[in-house]
Parts: sequence; C-alpha cells; structure tokens
Amino acid sequence: MELAELALRLAVAAAAGLVVGLERELKGHPAGMRTHVLVSIGAAMFTLTGAYGFADAVRGPNADPARIAAQVASGIGFIGAGAILRDRGSIRGLTTAATVWLSASCGVAAAAGAYLEVGVGTALVLVVLVGLRLLRPRRRGSWRRLQLDVEYARGTGTLAPVVDAVREAGSRVEGVEVTDDEDDERPTRRLSLWLALPAATRPEDLMLALSNIGAVSSIALRFEDSTAA
Repeated sequence: MELAELALRLAVAAAAGLVVGLERELKGHPAGMRTHVLVSIGAAMFTLTGAYGFADAVRGPNADPARIAAQVASGIGFIGAGAILRDRGSIRGLTTAATVWLSASCGVAAAAGAYLEVGVGTALVLVVLVGLRLLRPRRRGSWRRLQLDVEYARGTGTLAPVVDAVREAGSRVEGVEVTDDEDDERPTRRLSLWLALPAATRPEDLMLALSNIGAVSSIALRFEDSTAA
C-alpha cells in the first residue's frame, strides 16, 4: 500500500472519531474527542496491520485478515465499559459506550477503504444523537438534567455537606466524578455531579445553598438537554 493511501485511511478514521467525539464532549461526557479519535485510529491501525502487515509471512487458504477486525469489535468493550456510570441503581453512559464502539467500527471501515460507509455511518450517528433528541417530546413535570462542578479545599469535610445540599434540593444523583488537584499551594478537590433536577426546583436555590458552605471556592452549573443520554 502506498504511503499516501495509508495516511488517507488513518485520517478518515480520525475524522470520523473526531465528529462523534465532539458531540459527546459538547454534552459534557467523560469520553470525548480524544477518546473517540484514539479508538478510531487504533482500530484502523489494527485492521491495516492484520490486512497488510503479515501479508508476506502468512499466506494460504487459512489466512484471514478479518480476524483482527473481529477482535477489535469485541475488545473495545473494555473501553466502552469505562464510560458507563452506575449510582444507586441509575445507569448513565450507555449511549457514550455505544459511540466508542461505533468509532472503532468507523476506524475498521476506513482502514478497509470503505470511505462512503464511514461517511454515511457517521452522518447517521449524528442524526441519532442530535436529531432524535430534538424530536422526543418534552413532558410537563419532567426532570431537567445538569452537570454540577464544585471545587473546595481538601481535608475540610465538605463532600458530605455538598451531597446533602444537593439531595435537600430534591435532585437525583446520576453520576459522580472526583478529581484532586495537587498543583495548587492549597490542595483542592473538584466534585462533578450529574444530576436530575425536578422542573419545579429553581437552580438558584441550589447554588445559594452550596455557596453557604464555607470551604467551597467555585460552583459551575451547566444544563444538559432533558433527554440526554
């Protein structure tokens, strides 16, 4: 295979992963552009290696270059599982796990030179992720989903008061992520909560309750679409 063709196939794989990953990153999901692009490129490289890397060493009727592509489809499940969050019986991230798996399939298709299939498949993914979300009817009294990021000084016992304030506001916790920052002179902790907030609850009340917690230094609240997956 010519170098230009090899580079083109990897570039198409990266582009497909970038498009799908951008939509996930804009929705605030942990698996964003970098994850999807790396998965897509990795799947393409495995496929290219299986198809062309051992062409001289493995010949005959038993040679099957599609085996590596099949293993990519099953092995990518480990990465997809990392995108799924479970909290108190609520599961979040299944759609993101599916997009990671699909990015791998785009990489395999790009490596095989199936550019049309990659383009059409990526377009259909965007239709499903964006278009169908807009078509779903909104119900009165439904839950509004949001991402809440709270930064506070570590070692101050602030985690419990933050969670209590969230639950007192009637919110349902659907996902949790904790990140420690060791670079600052005063170690801080960032708590990211994915919440379902009753439509009747005012976000301002939740922000006010959190701001009254002494060790809290920063609060950021971002609404997602009510039908986000």
